[in-house]
Amino acid sequence: MSTFSRVVILFILAVITILIAIILGDYGPWYLAWLLGTGFMILVAAMGGVLFEDQDSELIQREGFDEAPKDES
Repeated sequence: MSTFSRVVILFILAVITILIAIILGDYGPWYLAWLLGTGFMILVAAMGGVLFEDQDSELIQREGFDEAPKDES
């Protein structure tokens, strides 16, 4: 992709963004905060899941278990 086409695409995106900001008016900051907050909370939840799985696998390795203990009733 040439430099000129990138500049044109970015210019079009800037115009669309400005038009959306004009249409939203006073609600723009609220929607921005909502989008950023929602995205941040999704990332925090995903990070928590990854850390939980990592701690669980580390515990299994440390204890020497190949799998979770089975109920022998």
